[in-house]
Amino acid sequence: MAFRHLGHGETIEHGVVVDNSVMMRWLFRDGSEEDQRYARLVLSGLKADSTPVVAPYLWVYEAAFVVHHYVRKGAISPETGADHLKGLFDLCTVVRGEETPVALMAFASEHGVSAYDASYVLLARAHRRPIATLDRNMLAAARRLGVTVFPD
Repeated sequence: MAFRHLGHGETIEHGVVVDNSVMMRWLFRDGSEEDQRYARLVLSGLKADSTPVVAPYLWVYEAAFVVHHYVRKGAISPETGADHLKGLFDLCTVVRGEETPVALMAFASEHGVSAYDASYVLLARAHRRPIATLDRNMLAAARRLGVTVFPD
């Protein structure tokens, strides 16, 4: 895993911004068949082209929260949960960008998404990277802003 703090004006040249909703489907294979199909399509597309997975720093907390939820439910052991997280972290470049709480709140208000989801869309837009998500509101916001939805 790579953590990066982007300097002013620095951009990400390669990769797809992948939302936690997709990555968790890779691990747990739950959700609707349509969601599973999309998650598999994203993963196979990324593997086929050796495309890096990019995520905002918030993703670290989201991923740990969801995996811990499965551990608490007894669906997986703590050791399996830790292995899952390590595997995902090895796959990702986690970016700490320049978005501010005020920018996240304003974007969330304007586009009808959570401030958490705004971090993914803003990252994709700022770096002109495609986004992969199962969240319908995020998809709508991304499309309104001209962000490519992976695997278009």
